[in-house]
Amino acid sequence: MSKRPIRVTGFTRFFIVMLLVAPLAYIGANYYNGEDGIEKIKSLLHFNKTTTAVETKQNTSDNDANKINETPSTKALEEENEKLREELEFKIKRNDELYRENEELKRKLESSEKALEESKSK
Repeated sequence: MSKRPIRVTGFTRFFIVMLLVAPLAYIGANYYNGEDGIEKIKSLLHFNKTTTAVETKQNTSDNDANKINETPSTKALEEENEKLREELEFKIKRNDELYRENEELKRKLESSEKALEESKSK
């Protein structure tokens, strides 16, 4: 054995630490978010070949059942459509009112400016 200790550069130390810290941070963040970090790493690296065709088929059927339950009924869509139409009509009317008010204020401002100029010129 060598009597001299192994010399390592600062970057090599950083690289070795990051090889250990990065996966631990990833696993910790996944656990914090309520997910299984180790299983996510396994799925990313394709190590989890243990899922069987039966499990896959069950997951597919569960997803299909969820999609069916999520589709809204026709009546609910019609009600929402009617509500949105009423809201749109209200906003169009309000927009027109504000436009008219804006035009009126512009006219008043112009007449006030003309009156001010006339009073200055006298």
